[in-house]
Amino acid sequence: MISKLWLAVERYTLFQAIRLFRIRGQSERVARGFALGLVVNFFPTFGLGVLISGFVARAFGGNAVAGLIGGSTLTFFWPALFYLNLRVARAFFPPSAPTVNLPSDAPDSFNALAWGGTLLAGAIINTVLIGGTVYLLLRTIHWRVRPAALRYFRSHARAHQQRFSLHHNPQNRAQKP
Repeated sequence: MISKLWLAVERYTLFQAIRLFRIRGQSERVARGFALGLVVNFFPTFGLGVLISGFVARAFGGNAVAGLIGGSTLTFFWPALFYLNLRVARAFFPPSAPTVNLPSDAPDSFNALAWGGTLLAGAIINTVLIGGTVYLLLRTIHWRVRPAALRYFRSHARAHQQRFSLHHNPQNRAQKP
């Protein structure tokens, strides 16, 4: 069970990497699109993050396909990203002193508003820090490593396909020397 899950994750990651490095065009637009698509996941998009990421990337002059790839990269990690937003915001903006003399239902409303503000502040900080870092890294390495990366990913995909077919096909296991 775990080996099947691992193969699926490896396949998905390899597929996304091949898609990203196959994009032709200016490496700056690819990097901008990927970074903008990636940072959409820091905000609550209610399952529409992948679709929104392509539009956001295109609206800000990035490559829309790279934005879709960036948006799909962290989709499954949104609980961890929301937790990271809260932790980062608490580091920059420590909680204020509790208020007194409020009506009985006011603390719940106040806590909900404070939590939402904290989440938004953390998302903005993470967008700037992580988005900027991803943009700079991808901008720096995309055009330099693109040909070598495509050769590596293609050979790795072929080897992965052979491993996958041997692993999941009982006839191939019997013929295996």
